[in-house]
Amino acid sequence: WTWAGGKEIALHYERRNILGFGMDFAEDFTKSNWGFEFTWEKDVLLADNDQFDGLSEVDRWNWTISVDRPTFINFLNQNRTFFINTQWFIQYVSGHEKAFASNGPWNVLAVLAINTGYFDDRLLPGMSLVYDFGSNSGAWLPQITYRYSSNFSVTFGLAMFVGREEARPMAISPSSLSNRTGRHAYKDFVENGLSAVRDRDEIFLKVRYTF
Repeated sequence: WTWAGGKEIALHYERRNILGFGMDFAEDFTKSNWGFEFTWEKDVLLADNDQFDGLSEVDRWNWTISVDRPTFINFLNQNRTFFINTQWFIQYVSGHEKAFASNGPWNVLAVLAINTGYFDDRLLPGMSLVYDFGSNSGAWLPQITYRYSSNFSVTFGLAMFVGREEARPMAISPSSLSNRTGRHAYKDFVENGLSAVRDRDEIFLKVRYTF
């Protein structure tokens, strides 16, 4: 039970029944490789502010599409291709309501990654872009690695995040009994997607030595 709110809680490890399949193939016309995955998750518990126990049971349908293509961009790199990969994660939540803490019923997250190599693959720049459409959150993740030898390398990079808070109807059974006042007294706020780390921007330098 929670001391501040005087409420009981129960912890359960829920078993999930998942059915899925995947396939990969090469496409000659665009000279690209494609991958597809599909999963069905039955009876998943999601947070619901309109329920006294705070939970609702839904089914989730997940699709993943991955496409990659090595591409020459001669004016940027004449000796190596740019490896371009994009992945799209599409989800449908059956029975989604406005009081759910998570977004829905449709959720889409997209990833674009690009990398190449210079000087016999000693200098390795790369960049990834991530965007979650439902929460309007995303990330920009550039980095560059220089390999001095097969054992020693140095990597410098950035991790930049954006996101926002989203309002939901106040929970019927709130976790806290504190008084509510002000403009959004009857709203709860959530941070979905990458919004939870939007203030965790990073600049990093990583030195690696293997032996």
